[in-house]
Amino acid sequence: MQSLLGLAIVFVAIFVFLKFAGLCKNFSMSAGFKKATYLVSVVALVVLNIYASNVALELWVVLAGLVMVLWFTMALMSETKQAA
Repeated sequence: MQSLLGLAIVFVAIFVFLKFAGLCKNFSMSAGFKKATYLVSVVALVVLNIYASNVALELWVVLAGLVMVLWFTMALMSETKQAA
């Protein structure tokens, strides 16, 4: 029963993530801001990964990683503003 609940939670999380990615298509960001977002996201995820491997996994590390993934998704899925 517990494994079915875990599987259901995973499917709900994937569904919510896909909805969020679809919502991000409505946003637009400048090319420079998107590049900065990519850089900050990658560096933050690497730092959080190194930190999590050296100490006990804490909830704030998982939540910070989730925020970085969502921020990266927003930059990836949003349209790039054309320079005027």
